[in-house]
Amino acid sequence: MQIWAKGKINLILYVLGQRPDGYHDLELIFQPVSLADRLDLSEDTEEFRFSCQIPELATPDNLVCRGYQALKALFPEKIPPLAIHLEKNIPQGAGMGGGSTDCSALLVWMNEHYHLGLSREELIRIGAGLGADVPACMFSHATLGHGIGEQLTDIRTGLEYPLLLIKPEISFSTGRMYQRVDQLPPAGRKERRTEEMVRAMEKGNLKQVAGLLYNVFEEAVPEPEYIRILRQKLMSAGAMGSLMTGSGSVVYGIFDGEESRNEAMEQLRKAQSAGDAWLAGCRFFACHTVNRWEEE
Repeated sequence: MQIWAKGKINLILYVLGQRPDGYHDLELIFQPVSLADRLDLSEDTEEFRFSCQIPELATPDNLVCRGYQALKALFPEKIPPLAIHLEKNIPQGAGMGGGSTDCSALLVWMNEHYHLGLSREELIRIGAGLGADVPACMFSHATLGHGIGEQLTDIRTGLEYPLLLIKPEISFSTGRMYQRVDQLPPAGRKERRTEEMVRAMEKGNLKQVAGLLYNVFEEAVPEPEYIRILRQKLMSAGAMGSLMTGSGSVVYGIFDGEESRNEAMEQLRKAQSAGDAWLAGCRFFACHTVNRWEEE
């Protein structure tokens, strides 16, 4: 058995403030993308086993293991031991919810495959107990998130478009990034334009979507010039809009067609091969956004 776990990007990300429990209140838009990890599953095993082609991820603390154990504890008679192999395609330290989406894909699959009967709300509650991004990664369409990201509202859009992702060698600690955001002066934070973005998505206005992109973490990155230059390179190569996703470090560009996206990737790869220092060590990923309602 094989399931796919889609990555995500953020089109909007505001940090509204720190909560008494140490978490942060957020307002953000999750957008699934076609770049996905793969989970290979087998019931032909006497005990639960987990592996990954990246050895340091093959630990009991992996969200895949924790997700399996969470449902197994609730339904011990319905869920058999599984052997799961995770094939990572989503880059690590990217801000694309790689670990969360692996867990969420497994939760959704187990609920359906073993007829557990969990409602959407129950799955979200279980997922939120494992990780803040897990609930949003359960869906094949864009969602608006509040709270720590677990309070989700569907965005009724079918808008899909090509993306070019750049993953630099550097990554940023999520915890440290929140600390840096907390230190930003309130006057430096932009007025929220989330409602405008939702309307643009629902109308299918790609130009407006590209113009409304915003991520407060860009104001807090320890390498602001580097991220700014990567965004500029995407724009110079033909992107309609560009943004860093999550707490970084992936920077993406929105394109109006696959041909222009592919030309941009070729252009940037040539610049990298020619010795462009800003692109040294960067990896490029071509994918597209996903808004599929029939998969729900």
